[in-house]
Amino acid sequence: MPYDISAPIDTSRLNAIATGHGATMERWEDTPTGRRSSGQPLIDEATGAPVRIYDVMLPTGRDGRHELHGIRVVSHEAPELAPYSPVELVGLWVRVKPARNGGKGVEVSFSAEAIRPAADAAPATRRRSADTSEAA
Repeated sequence: MPYDISAPIDTSRLNAIATGHGATMERWEDTPTGRRSSGQPLIDEATGAPVRIYDVMLPTGRDGRHELHGIRVVSHEAPELAPYSPVELVGLWVRVKPARNGGKGVEVSFSAEAIRPAADAAPATRRRSADTSEAA
């Protein structure tokens, strides 16, 4: 039985971790020689905002282990997220559907209204490198 399920996710205890990588999706064009990137950003027709993908680690693995997922965010804001820092995903949704082309399993995708550094996260600190030039 085919299915396509979308559902909101309670993010109050999600523990999402940013990788620091985010990219604006590109619009693709169909040409006589096949599909190719237009070099232009993909714009959401409903909002007029660019579509971005942020790589985020979510606790979706076995025993709550973090796994990497691309989170689709449609927004004019493009926050810079520090690698391995906690983030808040506002309005997070998951979509589960059958694998393409009759493959086994399912495809899971995530989208959010916004992404931002977690409000309760401690500020990032830099590690002091071992500097021997201070030795007397």
